[in-house]
Amino acid sequence: MSKHRIKIGVRDNRLGRILGEQIAELLKPHLGSAATVLVPIGHAAERGRGNSTRWPGLPLEQALVQGEIDIAVQNMKDVPPEPPQGIVLAAVTARFTPFDVLIARDGIIMDELPEGSAISAHTPIRRAQLLHYRDDFSIVDFSGSLEERMRKLEMGEVDGLVVSASAVEHLGYQDRVTEVFTTEVVIPAPGQGALGIEVLKGSKELLKAAKHLDDAIARAEIEAERAFQREVTGDPSVPIGALAKLDGNRLHLEGVIADREGIKVYRDEEEGKAGDEEQIGARLARRLLLDGARALLSPAESSH
Repeated sequence: MSKHRIKIGVRDNRLGRILGEQIAELLKPHLGSAATVLVPIGHAAERGRGNSTRWPGLPLEQALVQGEIDIAVQNMKDVPPEPPQGIVLAAVTARFTPFDVLIARDGIIMDELPEGSAISAHTPIRRAQLLHYRDDFSIVDFSGSLEERMRKLEMGEVDGLVVSASAVEHLGYQDRVTEVFTTEVVIPAPGQGALGIEVLKGSKELLKAAKHLDDAIARAEIEAERAFQREVTGDPSVPIGALAKLDGNRLHLEGVIADREGIKVYRDEEEGKAGDEEQIGARLARRLLLDGARALLSPAESSH
C-alpha cells in the first residue's frame, strides 16, 4: 500500500463511527502497513426543511471526490442510485437484518397502539406504508440520532419509533424492539441493512483491498433493489421500497411505490435467475409504473 494513512469517511454520528470501525478492522489484513483513521463528515446541510430532497450519502461522496477521504463507508439505503462519475462501489459487505422494526413503550406492537398515536418514521417510504396500514397514525419527524429519538419516546413526545433493524443491532437496542415488520406491512428502503464501500476509480490498491470484503449474496440483492430504484426515479423524496432475497440461483424481489400519504400504493413481486439482477429490478419497476405508479412521480421524473 503506497499510502501510509488511509482516511475512512463516515457519517458524523455514533452509528457512523461504529460502522467505520467495523470496516477498518475488516480492511486491516489487506492494507499492508498502512494505518487507518476515521474522518467524520458532517451533515448539517441535511437538517431542517427539505432534507428529504437530498440523498444522505451525498456528503461522503463529495468528500471522496474532493480528496478529503480515501474511502467512504455508507449505508447502502443512503447512497444515490447513480454514483457520481469517478466513484466505484468497491464492496457490499455481508448484510445485516434488512427489515424495519417498531420500538414502543410497554412492549406494545403496532396493532395495539391507541388510535391517533404519534409515530416517528423519518423516511418517505416508512411514512407512506405506515399510513397505508393505519391512516389514524400521526407521523411525526424530527432530526437527530436514534438515541435522541429514544429519549423523545421516553418523554412521551411520541408513542413509537420505526427504525431499521440494522441500526438497532449496531447500537445495541435489540432488547427495546417490540415488533419486527414483515414486508406485508413495510417493505424496507432499497439497500437497507447493507454497507457499501466507495472509492475513487483510480485508487487501484484500495479497490483491490476493498474487494476482499465484497459479499456475493449481498451484492446481488442490492443490485436488484437499486436497479428497481434507478428505473423508477432518482428522487429520494418519492416513497420507494425494495427487498431482494437470493436463494441458490434464484432471486426474488418485492417492490413498492407509493404516494406520500400512503393512499395509493403499488406493489408486486418479480423473480429470476442469479446474474440477472439488473433486469429483474428494471422489469418490476416498469410493471408498477405501467400499473399506475407513474402518476405518483413529478412531471420531470415521469418522463424518465
